[in-house]
Amino acid sequence: LEARLVKMVCKRAAIKAGQLLSDIEMQELVRQLEECHSPRTCPHGRPTMIQLSAGELEKAFGRI
Repeated sequence: LEARLVKMVCKRAAIKAGQLLSDIEMQELVRQLEECHSPRTCPHGRPTMIQLSAGELEKAFGRI
């Protein structure tokens, strides 16, 4: 029961898609992520970050 309650509270407090964050809020999120036990995955096992090459970024932003 306690684990379910913790999950529910966390989901409600989570940042939602499309939510705008200030630079300070984004920096704080990265700092908190770096302090996590498993910073590369979320509690559900999904990746929290991906690696993109310069070429992939250029292509995504129409620079190539």
